[in-house]
Amino acid sequence: MDRLSPVALASLLLAAGAAAAADLDVRAERERISRERAAAESRYAADEAACRTRFVVTACVDEAKARRREALGVLKSQELVLDEQERRRRAAARLEAIEAKQREAAARPPLPAQPAPVIREAASAPAARLQPAPSEAERAARAHDEALRAQRRTEAAEQRRQQAADDRARIAEREAQRRAKAKKPVTPLPSRPEIPRD
Repeated sequence: MDRLSPVALASLLLAAGAAAAADLDVRAERERISRERAAAESRYAADEAACRTRFVVTACVDEAKARRREALGVLKSQELVLDEQERRRRAAARLEAIEAKQREAAARPPLPAQPAPVIREAASAPAARLQPAPSEAERAARAHDEALRAQRRTEAAEQRRQQAADDRARIAEREAQRRAKAKKPVTPLPSRPEIPRD
């Protein structure tokens, strides 16, 4: 862990003390807002209960809701101001800590240059150089396997060509049958005698 200079340490302690005092003030203010919010809610509940005993309930409840909304709106705006102040205080404290760290780093002497790591040739050699060369029997077996694969590919291609030729012949035969059916004369259906209408 880096040791801070006395000046940086004093500024951090001063900032921490100010932050602690500000935290107490903010906490007290938040508690006050919370109490006032609870009081506004209880007033609304009492007003609503009182409205239920009257003849015109809806208008009375609407007025109670408006009073509650107004009170809670004021409290909400106060709470937003507190949130903004707290956010700014935290940002300022963080900025101060960063600046103190930068001042401390600038005051330290620079580190000596590190030598470059030595890379061994064996670690960076490609895998092909590390494997032994195949023997004559292995090369002959690989060539034989490749010849078999080429022969299978040729046979498969020939089968596909033959299948395509058979498919074309079947399609041509079907088309010829359709054309022959289309040339047959269509005999008209006998017409129905017309029924006279009155």
